[in-house]
Amino acid sequence: MTSPCYDFHCHSTASDGTLTPAELVARAAAAGVEQLALTDHDTLAGLPEARAAAVQAGIELVTGIELSVGWGSRELHVVGLGMQAEHPALLALVEAQQQARVRRAEQIGRKLDKAAGLTGSYERAASLAGTDAPGRPLFARMLVAAGKVRDEQHAFNRYLKPGQSAFVSTPWAALDDAVAALREAGGVAVLAHPVRYGMTRRKLRQLLTDFCAAGGEGLEVAMPRLNPAQQALLRECLRDFPLYASGGSDFHTPAQQWLELGRLPPLPDDARPVWELFRAA
Repeated sequence: MTSPCYDFHCHSTASDGTLTPAELVARAAAAGVEQLALTDHDTLAGLPEARAAAVQAGIELVTGIELSVGWGSRELHVVGLGMQAEHPALLALVEAQQQARVRRAEQIGRKLDKAAGLTGSYERAASLAGTDAPGRPLFARMLVAAGKVRDEQHAFNRYLKPGQSAFVSTPWAALDDAVAALREAGGVAVLAHPVRYGMTRRKLRQLLTDFCAAGGEGLEVAMPRLNPAQQALLRECLRDFPLYASGGSDFHTPAQQWLELGRLPPLPDDARPVWELFRAA
């Protein structure tokens, strides 16, 4: 069966993207995407608008979310696909994640007021985001607008990344708990962008052992800009663990021209595509 043109990892203004859910869906449709998952960070708020836009555009919208989770001392991201958006277990998890995001944002704001010589950093970022839980990319945009940094990457390097003056560690849901909530809601848990965590091969395999034991079923292996060594590592992981292959651009903004919707490398020939789980459901 011919693979659909898909993208199972992208973001809208409901979290830290620059396009509204409707604009994102329209852009995906124009790019030829047939199956799209809107996976905003720790929120389902963009889904109703995206659903309506997908009906208009004639493409399939897969229910999605990207959850920040804790595994030991590390922060990881798990994409949930195909779940029931109104399931109580999922809604409870999302509410807890949003509360954690608000507390983190307020702390970042206080730190930036001191470190960058600003007033009302939290309020500025929240206004820019249109939410009371702005993430670090929104604080970066705020710092650019305030003339405190050259660009968003400079904002992260100067203030927002681990080890810098305005970084705040967040007590996210544990990996096991997040995967359990997704599965209870009928969804598929996919480990997002596994090569971005800076892990050794041994550490990644340890993570995947725990992820599979928790009920994780998918691994993002089709992403832009993977080098041959990374591609080989992900193929090895698919071979050695009972995981289905997923992929996505991690699109946030048209300004990142190298992360266009639906522009993904093909899945490995022997991979089991994650959409088989949607059809099974």
